[in-house]
Amino acid sequence: PSGVQGMLFSVSNVLIQSTINGYGKIVMAGNANASNLDGFQYTAMNSVYHAALTFVGQNVGAGTYKRIKRIMFDCAGLVTAIGVAVGAVLILFGRPLLSLYSSGDAKDAVIEAGMNRLWILATPYFLCGLMDVGCGLLRGMGKVILPMIVSLLGSCVFRIIWIYTVCPLAPTNISVLYASYPISWLLPAAVHFICCVCFYRKLMKKNGQAAPA
Repeated sequence: PSGVQGMLFSVSNVLIQSTINGYGKIVMAGNANASNLDGFQYTAMNSVYHAALTFVGQNVGAGTYKRIKRIMFDCAGLVTAIGVAVGAVLILFGRPLLSLYSSGDAKDAVIEAGMNRLWILATPYFLCGLMDVGCGLLRGMGKVILPMIVSLLGSCVFRIIWIYTVCPLAPTNISVLYASYPISWLLPAAVHFICCVCFYRKLMKKNGQAAPA
């Protein structure tokens, strides 16, 4: 399921990239440069996803279900802190960092296009981290199909629908397209954590224990 999810995400990203290409060379270049920077942010947060998956899986295997709640809170707090901190760095130092990727007569315009993406995506990027952590928690509890379906519907399908319904309302404004990203992170993250709480309670009930407050 994880491999299928990654494959379908790549397919949807092709469609999204083709849409971005329609906004012109400046936007294309600024988007590409900014995506290189927020790649560092994603990599830092993605490490917490692997930690959540590993620790929950270990404790489920050992039958120490009470620890899962602590792992949920720790990983959610850690990925939020990392996302906000790195996002703040990218916003504060965005222009000099983007200048490393930009050159030519249109350099300033490309940097501004890149900063537009960073303002809209880097600041709420911790939501993407929460989405991934929720996915890792569920997989650690042995639920592998559900997070794949939730992630694909909440991110891929939602963005494709957004492209064909909302973006035409403002065909020259790339910010409308970018706005779909935070929403597509928030919705799956919320569903993931609701499912985590439900499955956690089932594990505790199955083990004959009351879920700790």
